[in-house]
Amino acid sequence: MKKVQDGDFSKMGELFDRHHGALFGYFYRMTNNAAQSEDLIQNVFYRLLKYRHTYKNDGKFVYWMYAIARNIYKDQYRKKDPMLYSDELSEVSEKESEDMNMEEHIESTEQEALLKKAMKKIDPEKREAIVLSKFQGLKYQEIAAMADVSENAIKARVRRGLMELRSIMEGTELE
Repeated sequence: MKKVQDGDFSKMGELFDRHHGALFGYFYRMTNNAAQSEDLIQNVFYRLLKYRHTYKNDGKFVYWMYAIARNIYKDQYRKKDPMLYSDELSEVSEKESEDMNMEEHIESTEQEALLKKAMKKIDPEKREAIVLSKFQGLKYQEIAAMADVSENAIKARVRRGLMELRSIMEGTELE
């Protein structure tokens, strides 16, 4: 990013290649829609370029990138929860190994579908905290800085969200 700030815009392609997959995973887990996820990724890279002058080289680039991604998601979906509008099944799941038998594949697919349904039912703030910490690998402190809340608040969101997910998946609340 430092090179982009210095005027070497050819490095944007390198940044895109390096971070596209992680951003897609974040947005897909938040929206459950591949096309919307791709659109949101384009918006992230547009804003990275537009606001390149605001990047301070005092922390990891990915934290700044996720802060922008989070703001784009919030701007786009402030008034609605897009997970309620998507019927897409997993386009993000990793390819199954060739030796996995069909029964294991079906069980894995069913668990993934149950998790998606359960994720739709929890509060968006809890869902975001879980996605950023468990799927994107960010630390609680980093998520707290992005969300402008305390680290304990993020820990509580993740803990309560996971408890809700467990309750939903063990119960009969899924329709």
